[in-house]
Amino acid sequence: MRPLKLDRILAAEASLQPVLAKAHELRTLAGLLDGFLPTDFARQTRVVDYRDGGIVLLAANPAAAAKLRLLAPSLVNFFSKQRLQVRSVSVRVQPKSSQSDDAAPQKRACFSVSTLESLSNLYRTMGRSPAREALRALLERRGVSLEGPRPRTE
Repeated sequence: MRPLKLDRILAAEASLQPVLAKAHELRTLAGLLDGFLPTDFARQTRVVDYRDGGIVLLAANPAAAAKLRLLAPSLVNFFSKQRLQVRSVSVRVQPKSSQSDDAAPQKRACFSVSTLESLSNLYRTMGRSPAREALRALLERRGVSLEGPRPRTE
């Protein structure tokens, strides 16, 4: 909540009146939307615009956007019951701020000693191929020494 004094200062400036009116309108819509959606889902959604009977929502991810699109007709009915002239709801997905923040954690499999030995033996029997190179990289990442008999090429 902003201090009352700041509200009076901003309201006194005539050039800010359209901006303040829009901000109040969006804040009202956001409050109604928060009351309509479940709490966890509401945190993933923001009201970003309202113009000509259309409300624009911003979803945190594609899954939330899909849910909002399914709820669009219900949202139009809800806002109409609140005596707002909402005829359409459009949903956009918020662009990712950083690839590194949203990257999935690298999966790490644990192999038993016997499994690593079996994979090493398989590697030694394979001919040159991309599959063999992928297996070599996997074994090296696990610290397996690949010294030993090489496959025969006849």
